Amino acid sequence: MSITFTVDKFINDSTEKLVGLRCVDASNNVFIVDKRIDIVDGTTDAQYVQQAYTAAKAEIDEWAAGISVQGMVFNPDSNSLSEAP
Repeated sequence: MSITFTVDKFINDSTEKLVGLRCVDASNNVFIVDKRIDIVDGTTDAQYVQQAYTAAKAEIDEWAAGISVQGMVFNPDSNSLSEAP
């Protein structure tokens, strides 16, 4: 499954940075997750986003797994899923 990640929020809040990621799959399903990352001198913007992604990975994976079967056809005879025609 292909997911595009866009930075949705990037806000300084005293000692933390609020980083929001907007996750969109190929079917335009959307999941938005926010993470607070401690501000550390010398950390780049890309590093903050990477840390937020790492902190949110389990949630993103759970969302992706949950939508991966939406729209598929279930065949009870063969106990299988297939793409809709």
